Amino acid sequence: MPTDREAALKRAEKLLRQGKLTGAIEEYVRLIEDQPRDWNAINALGDLYVRAGDAERAVAQFTRVADHLFGEGFLQRAAALYKKALKVQGQHEHTLSQLADIARRQGVLVDAKAYLRHLEDVRRRRGDDGGVEECQARLRALEEVLEEPASPPGPSSESPAAAAAPSDDPGALFLAAQEELAGGSEPHARAMLTRVLTLDPSRHDQVLELALGLARDGRTDSAFGCIDLVTDAALLAGDWQRAIEALQAFVGVVRHVPALLKLVEVCVDAGVDAPLRAAQATLADAYLAGGSGVEARVVAEDLLEADPDNQAHAERLRRALELLGVAPPPASTSGGAVTEPTPGPPPARPETIEVDLTEALAGVGPAPSQAGGEGADLYDRAVELLQAGRMAGAMAALEAATRVPRTRVKAAAELGRLYVERGELERGIEWLEQAADGPAASPDEGLAVLYDLATALERLGEPARALAILIDLDADAGGYRDVRERIEQLARAQAGSHGR
Repeated sequence: MPTDREAALKRAEKLLRQGKLTGAIEEYVRLIEDQPRDWNAINALGDLYVRAGDAERAVAQFTRVADHLFGEGFLQRAAALYKKALKVQGQHEHTLSQLADIARRQGVLVDAKAYLRHLEDVRRRRGDDGGVEECQARLRALEEVLEEPASPPGPSSESPAAAAAPSDDPGALFLAAQEELAGGSEPHARAMLTRVLTLDPSRHDQVLELALGLARDGRTDSAFGCIDLVTDAALLAGDWQRAIEALQAFVGVVRHVPALLKLVEVCVDAGVDAPLRAAQATLADAYLAGGSGVEARVVAEDLLEADPDNQAHAERLRRALELLGVAPPPASTSGGAVTEPTPGPPPARPETIEVDLTEALAGVGPAPSQAGGEGADLYDRAVELLQAGRMAGAMAALEAATRVPRTRVKAAAELGRLYVERGELERGIEWLEQAADGPAASPDEGLAVLYDLATALERLGEPARALAILIDLDADAGGYRDVRERIEQLARAQAGSHGR
């Protein structure tokens, strides 16, 4: 019987909301087995594999779609998918070969050479002499094209500067690129600057200064195009610090949201915390300046999670709430902090903020419908971020949703599962316990939360607590999943430990 695509996608989405990534992947696999030409589903499956940390399967999905697009002649779209695959697995030989071929067909010979050299290096390290020879033959063919004599005078779309620039002289190419930018011919300029950085990576600072000069002159998009080249070249060389510093210099001149998003992404990938928080703070300010309250709130919440006593971050959250039409929490008497600690054991921070925001929401009428609507928006935003693979933003949005009564329980459950999935068992258990203490959206969801809580406790090495929850679960819903088998296993383990 053919698979109902819409139903399968809804099941997968529900599993994702429950934090069950493996189950969602299985739904997509079944759908694709039944509908092997559902390219959107294949691409989405690749994204899920990335989230699961399965790079090999992720790349297989992305290249499957890219190969189809390549065969149909959609080179630009194919290149985008191949680059997506390359970001996951930078040494993937088929992807490098295909990107080189696409660049050659599109006439971007410098990019084609860069991909081929990378491929040649991968094959040489693997000991594939035949593969190295093939790369060298393709490189020689490209060199012959680059060295062809100029065609007779006649109509041409190429500018005089581009035509006159020697293909192997970085200095002359850089000067020609400056002329192209001055004349408004940005595609030619970017191609030349790519070639400059390929031939002479030491000119990184020179291209960076060119970009910063464009930014100061108000040519932000042109400047960001140059910064993109600089950072991509640095990342290709494995120089995370240089890429981060280039982006920091750029956003220091102009508060450009795409550049800030790229900076945040690079910092996350590089695993550097201080530059990440600084970039997030600037991004939150940019969102606030542009009136993007939801985005600003997500970033501000993430910043406060990392540094709850930071007054500047608290002010960012207050301004974001005002943009969303939510009354800010009352200032404390100790100097204006958004939250005040309350007595009691950890986790104190989530409950403290929750009380403040609940009071703030109560002052906005009519409170139930507005609070519920806002919470639903935050929860839906978190789901979108999860599906896009933006885990940090999704978790920040979920934490915000836990402070709205209507979405508190399901958001806490989702957060708990995500933390458990990441191996942060103690934090996951804290959130699952909060979800278990509240009214579930349905009986099945309440049972699922208790089951996941018991599983997490068992993994943490607390079998007695896990056993108590499973016994209660069996009393409430006899025959639920494998609860009785697990009760027997834990009881035997407990008896054995006491016997020793």
